[in-house]
Amino acid sequence: MITTRTAPGRDRLLASLWDYLVVVAFLFVALLIGAAITAATPLSPTVMTTDLLAFLCSVLPTWIYLTTAEAGPRQATWGKHHHGLLVIGPDQQDVTFGRSALRNAVKLLPWQLAHLAVSRLALDVDATVMIGVTYGGAVLLIVVTLLLAWRTTGHRALHDLIAGTRVEALSR
Repeated sequence: MITTRTAPGRDRLLASLWDYLVVVAFLFVALLIGAAITAATPLSPTVMTTDLLAFLCSVLPTWIYLTTAEAGPRQATWGKHHHGLLVIGPDQQDVTFGRSALRNAVKLLPWQLAHLAVSRLALDVDATVMIGVTYGGAVLLIVVTLLLAWRTTGHRALHDLIAGTRVEALSR
């Protein structure tokens, strides 16, 4: 059995920054592909196609990366592995694919909600209530997540509490 301890906040933050580099690199490639498709397509986008494309080109690939990495043999994304962190399930067990999938769906929910608000703003759609609800929901989820990570034992964020997971550091 692997010996672990509660992951220090600094290491978790640095691991997240490394993982964001992976995501930003992917998003840059998706942006280039999207720009080429947009330039070649005379059709104007609808709200539904914009929402779907935003999900398929950003949230879904990020969810796949995070989920498969954390449920894989290393139990860690590239950033977490780089900083000696891993995601574990209850009772020090390996995190299952299902737990990792749930964890990352909850983690990425604010991002998806923000996409819904931004697409309506970008397309100049009169959907004030939806924009307020989705953007407000995204901000609220982020605040709750940060407060929980700051105040709970083991610094477990909302997505960890819901999925029954923890981020731990390998003991040295």
